[in-house]
Amino acid sequence: MAERATLGAYHSPRGRQEGTIVVQGQKAKPESGTYIYMAFGVCLAGYLHQASFIFPLVLSLLNFGLTSASLHSGMPVVIWTSNWILLLTARLSRGGSFGSINHNLAFLDAYQGPLQWQISYNLIVLRHISFAMDKYWARSQTTDLDAQAPQQNTCKAQQKQSLPMVDYNLWAYLAYIYYPPLYIAGPICTFNAFAWQCKRSSAVQCRQVCNYAVRLACSMLLLEAMSHSLYFNSITRYSLWQKYGAQLQLTAVDMGIISFWVLMFMWLKFLVIWRFFRLWALADGMDVPENMLRCICNNYDIEGFWKGWHASFNQWLVRYIYVPLGGSATRLLNIWLIFTFVALWHDLEWHLLGWAWLTCILFVPELGIKWLFMQPSMAFLRNRWYFRHICALGGCCNIIGLMAVNMVGFVVGTDGIAPFLKQCMLEPSFVLCSLAVCFSAVQIMFEIRVMQQRQTKVPMATQQQAKTLGHQVLTGKVQQGLVNY
Repeated sequence: MAERATLGAYHSPRGRQEGTIVVQGQKAKPESGTYIYMAFGVCLAGYLHQASFIFPLVLSLLNFGLTSASLHSGMPVVIWTSNWILLLTARLSRGGSFGSINHNLAFLDAYQGPLQWQISYNLIVLRHISFAMDKYWARSQTTDLDAQAPQQNTCKAQQKQSLPMVDYNLWAYLAYIYYPPLYIAGPICTFNAFAWQCKRSSAVQCRQVCNYAVRLACSMLLLEAMSHSLYFNSITRYSLWQKYGAQLQLTAVDMGIISFWVLMFMWLKFLVIWRFFRLWALADGMDVPENMLRCICNNYDIEGFWKGWHASFNQWLVRYIYVPLGGSATRLLNIWLIFTFVALWHDLEWHLLGWAWLTCILFVPELGIKWLFMQPSMAFLRNRWYFRHICALGGCCNIIGLMAVNMVGFVVGTDGIAPFLKQCMLEPSFVLCSLAVCFSAVQIMFEIRVMQQRQTKVPMATQQQAKTLGHQVLTGKVQQGLVNY
């Protein structure tokens, strides 16, 4: 059973003497662990970037200095503004060069390393902001930190738990920024969660790590098989359907199939990447958020899709942007700011901005319809047998919209959507068949959600109780949760 640490346990004289952090009822990690993480992280980043590693290191130290010197009420504005300016500067200058600083240093430009530093700097910026905001909120905390210590050793509980100010030090900061398993691609972990686990023994069991490794190996084999047998990603990467579309005479069905398999390839590719680095972190005893919570084919609403696609990034956005900007009270405005931020954070490309804004255009009606159906005056409709099919029709439209938006962002771009829509207009049968297939798929997704609710709500239920819950689902009492999912 996870035990919470007392405030005094962080600074116990005995803990310092023995080189450990004393935690009540739980074995603690040695204090040297943070320094080891920092040393290995700096060495890894130094190898990846070689001479240019000096740029992200200096920027990280600058962010730490701003955070330490600006703990007044305007500190969030200073941190966000400075990190955005530095990120845009790094992107526009393509990492800069030593020769632009001094011609005598130009020879260092030949030592860039296997990974350009500006490519991974977007993740570093997220860690800069996480450390700064967590420290700011810890400094602004007026209640007892010990009273708010999380009762459960979960990622979400650790993210929200402020630490004593002494834990927001330079060594922990550098260890967090350059932590080897998460440095290249994530998943994204907040500073609070990272520092909390640095001081406590791992709750990750060896059996869990082994099972996770087996699942990752299966995913890697599937990705390898897809790469050697399905060439749709190469077709779009080299714009073959735009160069030779007239000769190939591609129909709307052909373009739709290509787009579907490209999205499937992207999902599986990122799943393998993120789970590989998460497995590395789990093997090290660091439990970080999971990405790709669901298969891409098991999503029928935009809100649920983005919560499960890059889940750790979604949690970061909620904590550091969505909630500070007002949360659900200003949701309709927040989604435009958040998706614009996400697009610019990924890269400075017009097609990404188009992807972000089209997503918001689809998101707003979904939120409005969900709000409408959850009103007390709509209770009569939620109890009708056909309400499930109304929801399925809405989910069907969401799936079509999500595929179209992601085609703009990652397949055909903003220039290719018009020819695709024109082709769809010429083949109405393709549109009708797509709607029918998606409608049937949403019905299956509903049943999957119902099964998950049964397992969550009545894990020890009798057969009669399970039947009762299933009847409630079909009569709409649990379908209310499907609308608000």
